[in-house]
Amino acid sequence: MFRHHHGFGRHFGRHFRAEFGRMRGAGRGGLKFEILAILAEGPRHGYDIMLEIEKRRGGFRPSPGSIYPALQMLEDGEFVRGREVDGKRVFEITDTGRASLAEHKERGGFDRDADEDSAHEMFIGGAVSLRALVEAARQVARLGNPSLIRDTISILDKARRDIYKLLAEAE
Repeated sequence: MFRHHHGFGRHFGRHFRAEFGRMRGAGRGGLKFEILAILAEGPRHGYDIMLEIEKRRGGFRPSPGSIYPALQMLEDGEFVRGREVDGKRVFEITDTGRASLAEHKERGGFDRDADEDSAHEMFIGGAVSLRALVEAARQVARLGNPSLIRDTISILDKARRDIYKLLAEAE
């Protein structure tokens, strides 16, 4: 009867990540510019970059799941160069990265982008963790209780609508 809800947790997580990823993609890549600004001061490894961002943001550390993909993207775009040093991957900014960072600062986007990514990281890593939400939904799905699944879907759907309402009011 509720067979179509059997994979609820897995599909919910994939859908939510895709939707949230699209929302974040609408920004201008503040975390990447924050990384470039740090690397403009000198070469660093990923964990050191995370610690420096934590220091600059007043105690909130970005997750490895946001730092390392951003570093990879920057390296793929030739904005940074990575190399092995004493068993650790160390990154340094390239001339292309310096030019991009300077252009971004001239447009005045650095502070706003850093604030957006800081808010994103607080949302993802803070008390309201999307991972925890997805895990709770998976636990409901594993129980297989149709009434509980319906109620959970209703709660999540209302939350989604409320979030979009907030976004609409913010524009």
